[in-house]
Amino acid sequence: MSAESLTAELAWQEVVALHEFFEAWLRADGGATDFAVCERALAPDFRMVAPDGEGQNREKVIGRLRRARGTFSSDFRITVLDPSAIWTSDGAVLLEYTEQQYRDGRSNRRRSTALFLVNPSAPRRVEWRHLQETWMGTAEEANTRGPVRTGEGF
Repeated sequence: MSAESLTAELAWQEVVALHEFFEAWLRADGGATDFAVCERALAPDFRMVAPDGEGQNREKVIGRLRRARGTFSSDFRITVLDPSAIWTSDGAVLLEYTEQQYRDGRSNRRRSTALFLVNPSAPRRVEWRHLQETWMGTAEEANTRGPVRTGEGF
């Protein structure tokens, strides 16, 4: 396996693991989780563009996550699928994937593109450097979604 393929595989494993963490962290009946693993997975200069277009730095993302612990119903689920390495180089990968969430009887999907850098001290040897999320669905679905609260839906 080439270094680039290995980096892409590590990035996908990181996506799956962090979304499993989000599901457990956010659910009202979630189990014990180690928030430090989440913090260590995000680069110091991590930046996210939420589905509503708001840019957020690492500090804001971590603060929102900490405050949201246990605030989602016990039916909350996250599934990540369709990984595709858009670009790779030695030590970096741009990975695209679909995230599907189910909460309170409703589903939503977003296309995510994330830049990962190799970091041997990160929990799974890659760290999140940048994340861009975009709502998926038809125009009609977008119009019936209602107002989107900033950062809604981790």
